[in-house]
Amino acid sequence: MLAVLPLVGSQDVPAAGTWKLNVGKSKFSPGPAPKTGTLVIELQGDSIKTHLEEVEVDDSQTGYEYAAVLDDNKDYPLTGSSKPARLGGAETISVRRAGSNAWAGHFKKSGQIVMTNRLVVSKDGKTLTLSANGADAKGQPVSVVSVWDKQ
Repeated sequence: MLAVLPLVGSQDVPAAGTWKLNVGKSKFSPGPAPKTGTLVIELQGDSIKTHLEEVEVDDSQTGYEYAAVLDDNKDYPLTGSSKPARLGGAETISVRRAGSNAWAGHFKKSGQIVMTNRLVVSKDGKTLTLSANGADAKGQPVSVVSVWDKQ
């Protein structure tokens, strides 16, 4: 999974919190989708921290985390030794606002964009939809629309 985060310093931070992947409403191409996923988004001072964990169909665990400042055009490191293959070997991410309840990110490897994503939180704050497009570690096209339910 791929995750981008909320408006820092805002009184209303709709993406902050814990989210569970709704596998039945999500689409992963190529598949298969993970069995489960948990996404935690936190505010830390003027930055945001994202932590993603997934259990894949073979029961292996993947995930990553990062802390970043929105809209500063800087790349921040992705950490985690078992990042999902669909991230294309990404090493860094930059994040920016893309609307009142939307954010966008660029996942990069060696300074080159390998995956872009857009995160949108529903008006009622109960659903987060993340759309991602790019290439996996083998250069094959990846398209994901993942739906997350607020916990």
